[in-house]
Amino acid sequence: MTTVALSAGWAVRGKTPGTYDDYGILGSGGDAFGADDFTAILDRYTLGNPPPERTGAEALPWISLTEVLDDRGSYLGVAIHDWTDGTDAAGRPIVRTRYGCFPYEQFVRAPVSYASLVRAVSGLGPDGFPPAALDVPPYAPEEIAQDIERHDWLGRAATTAALLLEGPVTITGADDLDHTVRLRFLDAVAALLPFGWRPGLTAATWLRGDNSNIGLTFAYHPRPGSFELDWRTSEPQPPTDCRLAYAYAHELHRSISHRSLLEVLDYLSGRSEYMVNADPTRAYDILVDLDRPALVLERVRRNECDASEVAALLESGRYKELPRRSDHELLFAAFIRLGGDLAAVQSIWQELGVGVPSEPWRALTNEVLRRVRSAPSEDPNPYVRLADALGHTDKLLADVVGTSRDPRLGLAPVQATANLIERWTDPRTADRPAMLRALRGQSTLVCALVADLDQSGGHHEDAWLDLLAGVAPHDLLHPFHALRTPDTSVSPTEIAAFARYGADCVALLVSSAARRERLDLLAAVLIRWLAGLPSSERASWLDRLRDVQPTRGADAAVLDLLRMTAGRGPVHLETPDRHAYTTTFRALVTDESLSKLTNNVQGALTEHLADLRWAHDPDQVALITALAGALCATEGLNRSAVVEAVVRGRAANPGMADWPAYRRWWEAAADRHPSVAADEYRTVLQALPTDAPFRDVGRLIAEATADGTKPLPILQAIDGSAWRFTGPSLLAAVLEARMTAVHLYGWSFKQADDAAHLLIRTAHGASRRLARELRDAVDTRLPSDLGFQLTLVETASASPSQPDDLDLTERTRETLEEAESRIRSYQGRRGILGRRKNN
Repeated sequence: MTTVALSAGWAVRGKTPGTYDDYGILGSGGDAFGADDFTAILDRYTLGNPPPERTGAEALPWISLTEVLDDRGSYLGVAIHDWTDGTDAAGRPIVRTRYGCFPYEQFVRAPVSYASLVRAVSGLGPDGFPPAALDVPPYAPEEIAQDIERHDWLGRAATTAALLLEGPVTITGADDLDHTVRLRFLDAVAALLPFGWRPGLTAATWLRGDNSNIGLTFAYHPRPGSFELDWRTSEPQPPTDCRLAYAYAHELHRSISHRSLLEVLDYLSGRSEYMVNADPTRAYDILVDLDRPALVLERVRRNECDASEVAALLESGRYKELPRRSDHELLFAAFIRLGGDLAAVQSIWQELGVGVPSEPWRALTNEVLRRVRSAPSEDPNPYVRLADALGHTDKLLADVVGTSRDPRLGLAPVQATANLIERWTDPRTADRPAMLRALRGQSTLVCALVADLDQSGGHHEDAWLDLLAGVAPHDLLHPFHALRTPDTSVSPTEIAAFARYGADCVALLVSSAARRERLDLLAAVLIRWLAGLPSSERASWLDRLRDVQPTRGADAAVLDLLRMTAGRGPVHLETPDRHAYTTTFRALVTDESLSKLTNNVQGALTEHLADLRWAHDPDQVALITALAGALCATEGLNRSAVVEAVVRGRAANPGMADWPAYRRWWEAAADRHPSVAADEYRTVLQALPTDAPFRDVGRLIAEATADGTKPLPILQAIDGSAWRFTGPSLLAAVLEARMTAVHLYGWSFKQADDAAHLLIRTAHGASRRLARELRDAVDTRLPSDLGFQLTLVETASASPSQPDDLDLTERTRETLEEAESRIRSYQGRRGILGRRKNN
């Protein structure tokens, strides 16, 4: 029979019979440890004091499995504690402990069971091992498997092994088992862990006490800090909160059911790499590695896998452990789908001899499609490059052409597909038969491909148009030809025929025209075509123009006017080429075909002007007034609304009236729309923004007053605006209006004062709240205003030779005397503090 020759250190501890000596080392041997070392080892793993009874659950012999670690390596220790026939001088029976210490490195290539080590130590005498004691049988997983199956231990042993990864375990309720059965169970538990776990494993067939250095033991009672496993439960389960133990036990049962108990034990006995101080999860990883191909395949099917797991199988060749080729291809498809390294994909593709179509091919195509649909955030070209290296470019492009269109995603995926085709196809060689067949009927993609030639610099443009002429109808390609050919026009009939291919095609044509600076060529016919569309279709079509960026003012005008036909505001008013914009806009709005949409255009501009920021920019004002003038020169129900919208701009910037462009426009608009002119200041004042400065409000009050508007309509208009209309704010604005009337309109101070007093008096009488707030506002300002005026008189009238004397003018003297008289007259009414004065 084949045996394994072991090397070991040893020690025997006991006492000399008939003496009063203490227990000590009676003999030892080996190069690793001396007598003191063995004493320390045995004390560390003491199992307690055995009872004197020679029968029962606690009866000797006891067997302990220990770990020893020094600077030379790790050792598996086995101790047998049993009675001798002798007694000491006090008549007490003597316990003998035989201990073997086996360097672990010898088990890396030749594992043995704990039972074999116990058998070797049982032959140990006071002079050491007999010659044949260290020749032991090799590890026999089939014997352990038989033990587990014969005794129905799998549930107990698997849970015990799993719990050891989390902490110590105490087995209770096994009082009727003798020490040999307990030892075989310890061997079964150890066999369900990687063999490399043993240098850190400590166990005992019985323990009296609470020695925490023993990891696994049988005992009457559980130890503090250990898991309890009741032997009387045949299928114990790890607690669900012990995640590692739970996972390890689950994986043990799964692997055994998928393979066999013997196969699992044989595998674990071969995983003998040293695991002292290793993270316990390493044991789980080793167990999983046994059935990793099947496990990874299962995770792939549940979409729970990552690329690194699949890569490890494919690159190591372990995927070949799976019997079916379809499983190999499924793993490889997952590797592609999960973003595996493309160099590895190419290598594995060739190794597997993958065909087309297949699961990996579908994964490759789907990845290109996914990237096309998410363009421009992800680049599909690396995968097309891979297909090109594999000789499948035409097939890939054909598959992408056939499935890239998704109406929910708009034009971006179609344009990305067009870019892909243009990049990977040479139109001069026409070596893409499958792709060209797929292009038939794909009108939007054909248009996107032609439009893409504008952005790519027009490489081989004629060759492309000739190539596409074989798969696309003439009326689809003709408008694009017209854009490329000087002095060629497109008729409304041709646009209508072209538009039947879909709004996306028209949007791509417009984009191409804008890039070629030929949008004015299409403007009139596009407007006529738009006029014939239902409003819902018109709006949907215009959504496709949002990414078109004009380079000329004329094209900007066309795009804005197309938007405005659907009632949407212009977006290109900041074009630097305002003259071309205005000229084109004016020419188009007078086109007879636009008459059906004039109301929409006027309404769109009116809505756009509601945001009054444009009123602060002279260039914007010039452009806006030009557009308003053009629109108001045509028929339309919203002409007056456009004029009012422009006039409201003065609420944000009253000084806009001083700019020449606005003055010219207003002169004409006021003549054409007298009702708007008559209501000018009500319109402006009602549009005052929340934060309008007092200076601006004052100017508008002064203008309205000078124009003959009465105080009450002025106040009502302001009250109807968003401006903060309070007593203090009104007083501040009226004082600004007073000075504006003097300086801007040349009124006398008396005229300005009278107008201001009238407006304040009107407000005072119109609202109790305003009356109260105005009184408080005057109260707040009076000390400062009155004091300032008097100090000003003193400063300006001081005599140069006598600073204490005032050289008042006659008019100033009369004014002060009049003021004094008015103040004194208050005494005849209520006093300033609200009290009636006593004479």
